[in-house]
Amino acid sequence: METLAEILKLLIVGLIAGLFSAYISTWRHRNEKWWELRAEAYTSLIEALSDLNHYYEKNYKALIENRELTKEYEEELGKFWDSGYHKVRKLSDTGVFLFSDEVNNALKEYIDLKSENDFGDYYIHIDNYYAGTQKCLKTVSTSAKTDLKVGGKWL
Repeated sequence: METLAEILKLLIVGLIAGLFSAYISTWRHRNEKWWELRAEAYTSLIEALSDLNHYYEKNYKALIENRELTKEYEEELGKFWDSGYHKVRKLSDTGVFLFSDEVNNALKEYIDLKSENDFGDYYIHIDNYYAGTQKCLKTVSTSAKTDLKVGGKWL
């Protein structure tokens, strides 16, 4: 009878240990996948904003220096805008659950620049978008550092 009780105790301890380790590994796997998804979204957003920043910076500098860009260079810059703006727009729509509230607000503010202002002057248009892109990029980069920080938790 004592042997049967000992075997039963060992079975119960093994079952509890197995369930606990399965729970911990599933929890860890889920958190790692969630972190990877968020890291990929932040990386994609920062790349797109960087492309937009490059586009507006080059146009802004050309306006300030009062020089014309070549047709080929304008087409090359246009590719930066095409890929960057549409990616930012998509990520602002789909990334609501991936990004922090601060990033979502910055993205909304950036996307609203298009409908909010009726730019009569091209210089003002470029200046506003250049400043808006820099502000949004800074907010996203700062938030990404804190949101994706790997903590020193024991689990």
